[in-house]
Amino acid sequence: MMSFASYPSNLDLTKQSIEIPGTRKEGQTGVWKGAIFDRSILTAPNEPRTLFELFEKTVKAYPDRHLFLHRTIHPSSTLENPQWTTDIVSTTYSQIKIRRDRIGSALLSLEREGKLCNPASQEVSPPEIKHPGVPVFGDNNRTKGNARRGWAVGVWSKNREEWQLVDLACQAYGLVGVSLYETLGPDVAQYITNHCPLPIIIAAATHIPALLKIAPSCPSLRVVVSMDPMAPTEKGLLRQWASTLGIELMTLEELEQKGTGANAIAPGPEHGEDMLDRKRIATISYTSGTTGNPKGVVLTTENLVSAVISNGKGLTTSVLNQPWVFLSFLPLSHIYERFVEILIMYGGGTIAFSTGDATRLLEDAQIFQPHFFVGVPRIWNRIHAAIVGQMKAGGLKGALLTKAVNTKLARWKETGEVTHPIYDALVFRKIRNLMGGRLVFMTSGAAPLRPDVQEILTICFSCNVIQGFGMTETVGTCSVGITRDNGSPGTCGRVQPCNNLKLVSVPDMGYTAEDKPNPRGEVCLQGLNIFPGYLHNPKATKESIDEEGWFHTGDIGEIDHAGRLKIIDRLKNVVKLSQGEYVALEKIEGIYALDPLFASFLVHGDSTRSYLIALAALDPVQAALLVNKVLGKDIKSDDVQILEQLVQDSNVRMAVLRKLAVTAKQNKLNGFEHIKGLHLTLKPFSEEIITPTFKFKRNIAAKIYSNEIEGAYRRGPQEAANARKGAKL
Repeated sequence: MMSFASYPSNLDLTKQSIEIPGTRKEGQTGVWKGAIFDRSILTAPNEPRTLFELFEKTVKAYPDRHLFLHRTIHPSSTLENPQWTTDIVSTTYSQIKIRRDRIGSALLSLEREGKLCNPASQEVSPPEIKHPGVPVFGDNNRTKGNARRGWAVGVWSKNREEWQLVDLACQAYGLVGVSLYETLGPDVAQYITNHCPLPIIIAAATHIPALLKIAPSCPSLRVVVSMDPMAPTEKGLLRQWASTLGIELMTLEELEQKGTGANAIAPGPEHGEDMLDRKRIATISYTSGTTGNPKGVVLTTENLVSAVISNGKGLTTSVLNQPWVFLSFLPLSHIYERFVEILIMYGGGTIAFSTGDATRLLEDAQIFQPHFFVGVPRIWNRIHAAIVGQMKAGGLKGALLTKAVNTKLARWKETGEVTHPIYDALVFRKIRNLMGGRLVFMTSGAAPLRPDVQEILTICFSCNVIQGFGMTETVGTCSVGITRDNGSPGTCGRVQPCNNLKLVSVPDMGYTAEDKPNPRGEVCLQGLNIFPGYLHNPKATKESIDEEGWFHTGDIGEIDHAGRLKIIDRLKNVVKLSQGEYVALEKIEGIYALDPLFASFLVHGDSTRSYLIALAALDPVQAALLVNKVLGKDIKSDDVQILEQLVQDSNVRMAVLRKLAVTAKQNKLNGFEHIKGLHLTLKPFSEEIITPTFKFKRNIAAKIYSNEIEGAYRRGPQEAANARKGAKL
């Protein structure tokens, strides 16, 4: 039986990854691989080679163990405004297997009956999703239930049992699961539906009207399935609407019923298809994108399985093959959450679905009492801020918390122990109980986590907190921290067995493979978890994967003395904020800098922060007009010294923030693309931070203007809030 595995007892924390001898090239480090687990573990005889096999093995081992938990909605409330109860509904592995088989059988039956065929298409419809170099079933392959396979199934909902049911059905019946973003709206749903394309979408009932609205612009879409039951009147009206569009509307219950009796088809690959099932496309995971439309990342079964097995090795011994509970909170449309939940199934664990309401996160945690939780820096930073705020509040409680944190932190750094015999009972038990009281470890992804935040979380929740590095293109994994490594905060840990890593010098940014004490450069990856390319986008694929098969991540990293990876910068002037959103800094600058007030405008983003700030060098004439209007002065534009003093006034900064907010609204920028903090000056930017082609050297600017940047972050939230209250210019 496959299983999680703990670290060896003789683990050497000073040698977590190693450089393979003889692999160095000019301008590059050598190739690094993990030093603890060899890649051979991924293909060991007892390990699954496909997602279907993975689930089947777990069902066989733990048929009656709870797989999914969810809270119920009070019957008097609605799906649009749910009132959640504390009652929990559970479903076992064997129960999910039965439903999976019905859904998969029904999906193939719809294809066999021709109900998914686009009547306007001159090609085979629905089309099999294909990518160069990836094996396919073939347009004429009807060996399974007399139905074609390899086409895509869309799913659009928050995290819930039915989402996973659809994905499991796709894995077992040779289909390609495609998730639509719960929060990005119908425009993105329309783009993905047409780009993939999708002949069927299974969605939460709240999304059905939006799907029918975009349906006239989505010729491939033939069937829409509601995950939720619908009242007879509502169902009748929606079906009538759908029929006018040539679309069949049904509920998931009706779809499952269709997969019974004569339509029932056995799951899994057909005879002789084992190798095909390992290599075929399992999912298209669309990135949220930085500019323009999202890109479809092609991920194969091998990509996903290798990532899952790699992450199953090195877990703390207290959760090895135990009925432990994972709290599902991050969106399943993100590959990070998705592969972690497959990991839970790999280990026979239980997935508890949160309500999806961030304000109820602690409430969900206290009800489900998870052992494992995955978050992003934005969540952790808020918790950290609340704890630090209590420490600074003064009084007896503040003093006791400060003493407890400092004492336990010193003990942890010395011994690696996450518990304390006195302060856990006296102080930290209350904090730990906020997340249910059973946490064994928490992980952070999407963006780097500040070391001080990681340390405080470890101390206050009395559990291991680790972070890793990965992208959609690498199935959310590449490296991961070691739970017992108390020297790891701020790093992304050891290289995973599923991939190798090298750093390529970026001399224009001052990063080289020869840097001391640690080599630095762009992180490049190669391995079983690395995607084969972007769907229908050979240009982007060629730009990301070189001729030797190395994926260039665009992240700048360094490898420390222990063989741990640390992410320190971005190559493409794209920053990922602490909540995981990507921001294209040059694009944002180009919009804001059009205002004549600015002689130069530099947007700064930090992956440990949740918002953007800006450094603005002002035009003297426009600055004088602004200052005179806001402060009631009569300053001339050539009085530069006086202007320099006056633009430091909080009221002037708030006036500029209001101008920027208007610009952002006019250009339909996302909320996370708004500027929330400012530093204003009349002094031109240092030539050290500007290239001959007038581009910013951001890493150098961050050093030269570090005080100004910190000041903007410190003042930003309050001034931005006050600016919103004030009148527009």
